[in-house]
Amino acid sequence: MNVRKILALALALAVLLTAIYLVDRRDRARRSAPGTLLDLAADAVERIELRNAHGLFAFARGDVGWRLEKPLAARADKVVVEGILDNFCPLKYDRLIAERGTEMKDFGLDRPEIELKLFARGRPAATVLLGTKNAIDDSSYARLAEGERVAAIAGYRRNDLEKDLFAFRDKKFFAIDPASVTALQFRSAAGDLALARKQGRWFLERPLRSLARGEKVDDLLSAASLLEATAFLPLAGSAGRAGFGLDRPLLTAEFATPLGARRIEIGRAGEATYALADGSAEVCAIGRDFPAKFAGAAADWREKKVARFFAFDVRELSVRQGSFQAVLRKDDSGSWGFSRPAAGRRPDEEKVNALLSALADLEAASFVDDPGALAGIARQEAAARVTLMTEDPAEPGKRSELALEFHPPQGEEAVVRDPSLPYAFRVGRAILGKLPAKIDDIAAAPGPGGPAPLPAGR
Repeated sequence: MNVRKILALALALAVLLTAIYLVDRRDRARRSAPGTLLDLAADAVERIELRNAHGLFAFARGDVGWRLEKPLAARADKVVVEGILDNFCPLKYDRLIAERGTEMKDFGLDRPEIELKLFARGRPAATVLLGTKNAIDDSSYARLAEGERVAAIAGYRRNDLEKDLFAFRDKKFFAIDPASVTALQFRSAAGDLALARKQGRWFLERPLRSLARGEKVDDLLSAASLLEATAFLPLAGSAGRAGFGLDRPLLTAEFATPLGARRIEIGRAGEATYALADGSAEVCAIGRDFPAKFAGAAADWREKKVARFFAFDVRELSVRQGSFQAVLRKDDSGSWGFSRPAAGRRPDEEKVNALLSALADLEAASFVDDPGALAGIARQEAAARVTLMTEDPAEPGKRSELALEFHPPQGEEAVVRDPSLPYAFRVGRAILGKLPAKIDDIAAAPGPGGPAPLPAGR
């Protein structure tokens, strides 16, 4: 063989090797680039079937959210199901491992660890198979059942697919909307209490009639709406209700809503606390602190504030004491002006705010509930009367009137009546000294250049 032939062969070999190298590098670059294994819209998925180490699970989209259909019928955990859709609709891969003709057992895809089926409107079901994890970066090998491409996907995408039945269930077993509850009654060791919501305020109905502490009721309703099971247990069995302390419940509560009443019983066995919701065949283990939300006798639920309002929301203020009367109104800029008395004076903002703060902070030392005593107080002429007109900042234009009548002191206490309530408050007599009895008690010192008063009747 001459030198020329040898050089030609060497050149051809070099060209061939270069071509192989370039093609291989291009192929490697293409496979290492991220891409999409499955392109599916999450909102089009109507059903999910999942097989993992814990068994077979089926989910169906309903009018009010996702429901678990297999292995039992129950509400599904919205966050977990939507997490699956977020991670697999669409399904992105970090790199492509192989296109076709791959030995699937090398990636655990001959016998997949996880099988996920997504049923979407208007297209065939898509099945995603997950094999073993890559020991180096914790990624998972994945492919579509109807394809041959093998891809590596981020390890976190399979986290929700590995959960068990409890994780897939909605733990909020006692779903109520606190804003929709119109009445509440419960029985505990402290007694039997009934409350009702009227015109935005909570009232005790039993064992006494009184305004209730709204924040205490709201805290209870919030806790009930957020109540979650830490385990689901069948009610049937040899232990029955007694095994969960439900033969003699710690607490029985009923929440009334426009859609009907919801009832729950709370029991305790050993250190564990259990709840049974009406219509359920399962007992739920819950946190031990929930029954404490219902604690306290009727007096603990009673509102002690004489007047619940925020000083900033007051738009009109009327004060009458003896022969003195003043009517004040707040303008759109937030400044106070007199409707009464005569022109030439303006309110002292500091004095007005101090009066409103004193009224907002006023609390009962005790109550007058006896009908005979109340009748006697009502026959007395009040020493002073204060009327407040407040505006709801959430609903401009919506106003509410609050009237308070202050009666002469008896010793260190004075009696205050809200005519809309069937009882009276006993308060410290110091409040009487904070009510204006003459113009100088609420007006700024006389001086030139003050703003003109608001016309009467505005």
